[in-house]
Amino acid sequence: MIRNPLSAAARVIGCVAAALILTSCATLRVGSDYDRAASFADYHTFAWMPPHTRIYESSNPLVVQRAHDAIQAALTAKGYRLVSDPADADFVVDFTIGARERTDLYSYPAPYGGPWVWAGPYWWGAPYWGSEVNVHRYREGTISVDIFDGRTHRPVWHGWARKELTRADMEHSASSIREAVDSVLARFPPK
Repeated sequence: MIRNPLSAAARVIGCVAAALILTSCATLRVGSDYDRAASFADYHTFAWMPPHTRIYESSNPLVVQRAHDAIQAALTAKGYRLVSDPADADFVVDFTIGARERTDLYSYPAPYGGPWVWAGPYWWGAPYWGSEVNVHRYREGTISVDIFDGRTHRPVWHGWARKELTRADMEHSASSIREAVDSVLARFPPK
């Protein structure tokens, strides 16, 4: 039996596309921005933004506490010292953490084998190129860390991480939050 070579190629292309989509969704995406005029070398102490000014998108207080603890541990590990009074700090830290439902649409051409006909010693036919649309619904978690100059109160650094949340991420959030915070604060101070 002679097999249609396009149908095998279509299966390979489909599998590769699906694998790329799945791996791209599961990765942690990290970014940052900063004020080019800020002097980060002068920063040695930090304090937390007063709690009444914070806005959290998370309804789980454990998630908020884990993020707070992870940020404080990461900054302390970098050699910054926590002070209790924001007026005495070189910089002040705040963060936002939350999750939202997302829907992504992926469209790509999908090859379909056309009618193959035996014509003497040759097979002939034409492939048909259609379009394929995949819908991917998921929950995306985001954490943003903001740094403000302690003297001018101006924002000087912003870092963020986003990730498609798995059931394990939501049920055991401590390690996911730590990973995200460490990835974000690896960019602070900017070099």
